[in-house]
Amino acid sequence: MKDIKPWLIMGACCGLAASSLGISINSSGVFYGVVADDLGIMRGSFAFHMTIFTFFTGLAAFVIPALMKKFPYKLLLTLSVGLAVLATIAMGYVHSLPAFYLLGAIRGITTSMFSLVPLSMIINNWFEKSHGTAISIVFASSGLAGAIGSAVLSRVIRATSWQMGYLAAGIIILVLCLPGILLPFKLDPYEEGKKPYGGTTMKKANKTVTYEKQHFHFSNPTFIALFIAILAIAFTTSLAQHFPGYAQTINLGTIGGLMLSASMIGNIVFKVVIGLLTDAFGALKSALCMMLITLTGLSLLLFVRVPFMMIVGALMFGACYSVGAVGGPLLTHYFFKDELYDTIYPPINFISNTGAAISLSAIGYIYDFFKSYQIAFVIIMILVCIAIAALFLNRHKSYR
Repeated sequence: MKDIKPWLIMGACCGLAASSLGISINSSGVFYGVVADDLGIMRGSFAFHMTIFTFFTGLAAFVIPALMKKFPYKLLLTLSVGLAVLATIAMGYVHSLPAFYLLGAIRGITTSMFSLVPLSMIINNWFEKSHGTAISIVFASSGLAGAIGSAVLSRVIRATSWQMGYLAAGIIILVLCLPGILLPFKLDPYEEGKKPYGGTTMKKANKTVTYEKQHFHFSNPTFIALFIAILAIAFTTSLAQHFPGYAQTINLGTIGGLMLSASMIGNIVFKVVIGLLTDAFGALKSALCMMLITLTGLSLLLFVRVPFMMIVGALMFGACYSVGAVGGPLLTHYFFKDELYDTIYPPINFISNTGAAISLSAIGYIYDFFKSYQIAFVIIMILVCIAIAALFLNRHKSYR
């Protein structure tokens, strides 16, 4: 029973991830068509508020570690959740693109306080043993929340209106965040006189941590390799949103929705799998394994025109999400440890968010220009190979 608190904290983090990623981002697509049609604006123009959301989430991540050291995390969390909920509900009361874009920026900034960077820092602090499993469960919850949340919000919108849909989204975000707000815990277990789960050593001296930060440079080859790999995978993750369109172009439109659903199932499953593999074999081997599975899935989707195998390929493609959401924190921790995590991960998270936001439109433009998705598949397969090579060639290196 003495080790139950880290798992309670992990459960609270699941709720925070489900709200910041699952509801705020993964479920946002249910509003695009209905809002755009109702207001008479282009879907792309309305959807751009989520690009702004994603950009500001990544941008705000640069200051989060400093804020978390200067102010109590519970205070920051409570204020951020409150503002995020109000901004989400306010989406149902505005009717102009500038207002949607402003609210997108506000939601992105506030949501960043209970998104990838702070949650991974909390798990890093509270878990030594089963670290990979804990962080994978936290971020897998976002995929599950996205699937369930999309269905719930779609039903609310159909039964009432998109305005009520945003009200429901705000309420769901608040409910999911309540355990994190109400559960008493410190950012660091040592501040409570406790050790991390499975911890056997005392915390590294602050002087050592400061020395390592002062002697790290962003020109470090390992950082550059990780940066390239995560950017390449970030571009990959947006491809799934185009699966229905791809299926139509090859006269298999009836399985487009199934392909997208299969990729989302893979999203959830492989996020858990990469954590289990990390605890058993290490983060680098696990990430490389997920990338090879992604590459295999892409090959099936591009070269095999059998419906069942294409659905299997889409499922395997879902492994790329595990590298982007879970692999990023795990690889950063693997290469740079706790001492440099809050320095390294914010830019890694930022480039991941930015790459995913850009690629969603870029893939669409590739289709518009070439009238085919095959070119996009080939480019993304090359990017996955680059990511594999970047990590493999740096497998024996570290920041030291």
